[in-house]
Amino acid sequence: MTAEYRALSNSLIMWIACIPGVAIVIYQAYLIFKKSKNDALRIGLTKEQVSASIRSAAITSIGPCLVMITAMLALMMYDGAPFAWLRTNFIGSITYELQGAQFAADGIGIELGSAQMDANFLATACIVEAGGCVGWVIFSALFSDRMEYVQEKLAGGNMAAVPIIGTGALIGVYCSLTIDRVIPFGTQAYGVFAGAIAYTCIHFLDKKNPKQWVKEWGLTICMIIGMIVCTLIDMAKGVI
Repeated sequence: MTAEYRALSNSLIMWIACIPGVAIVIYQAYLIFKKSKNDALRIGLTKEQVSASIRSAAITSIGPCLVMITAMLALMMYDGAPFAWLRTNFIGSITYELQGAQFAADGIGIELGSAQMDANFLATACIVEAGGCVGWVIFSALFSDRMEYVQEKLAGGNMAAVPIIGTGALIGVYCSLTIDRVIPFGTQAYGVFAGAIAYTCIHFLDKKNPKQWVKEWGLTICMIIGMIVCTLIDMAKGVI
């Protein structure tokens, strides 16, 4: 990438342009947190139960946050720090963002990560990565409050089937996050399997001897184990 690109992608104007978007995300998180806490107390949960839930959620989020930081560092190599910070806060999918950067590079006929990356690439990447997610942003804005009716239609009026459909959707989401790490089979597949084995062990440990910290730290522990396994395999192969 050129010196012009590095200077522009990390310039003050880019930080100023990206700050409002991140501020909106933070404000939305605050509103959701405040409303959820108030509603929890309104429906009869005690303050101790609410505090325990908040603590568990905060601890459980450590693992995903580590992944997000790693994603942002990877994206910074191509989009610069401000835009990587914005996109990671908005979407959080390094796969999507890197695909967007690759599409932008292909569109203007350069190689991603090469010295050909300049201001034209930065502008194109910003448009492609931001514009590519407009569809689901609009859908969420228009139909999020109507998804209950969609659930009822899918269940065919049988409300007992709603939790089954929800569970199936959750399984599908997690499968979509892991299947592309397993097929084609590579180093990341070992990380997926290691995380699955770790979770199985934690699950049986919790059933045998329930502990609150196991529930709170389980996800983070599994993610870290998966990352360690992948790193060790890459080191053994001489990749890193």
